[in-house]
Amino acid sequence: MKRSVSIALGVLGVALFGAFTAAVFAESQAKDYMMVGVIVAEDNVALETEDQPGATDAIMVEEVLAPDDSWLVVHLDDNGSPGMRVGLAAVPRGVSKEVRVELDDEMLTDTLFVALHADRGARGEFEFAMDMFHKSPDKPYFVGFEEVARRVAIK
Repeated sequence: MKRSVSIALGVLGVALFGAFTAAVFAESQAKDYMMVGVIVAEDNVALETEDQPGATDAIMVEEVLAPDDSWLVVHLDDNGSPGMRVGLAAVPRGVSKEVRVELDDEMLTDTLFVALHADRGARGEFEFAMDMFHKSPDKPYFVGFEEVARRVAIK
């Protein structure tokens, strides 16, 4: 009798563990988990630019080291955070120097943000929206918890 009870409890335990594992897996597949961005090693990415007083139609990024085909994205300053996008330029994997990024907004803020984003969706098509961050394939690069981005004063 004791042996039958032990076997029954063992079978019940295995069945409960299997059901729990299946439920956790199904829940993880059903949810859209927010990914911070594309995490890269510090040695594989760089973004160098300086302040550019008087810039109105374009800014120059002195040097970019991109771990893969990527995008330079220029944003207005929205109270210290990146705001509306006002410039975009594709950069290939590797080192690019003196990349000109055209600006398309006439009401520029005193400071702009330049960020480096991965080109992970359809190649050559920028697919990123702040309001759909978790579903956008072309997320910004991060080294640790820091976004690969620079502030550029233009006024």
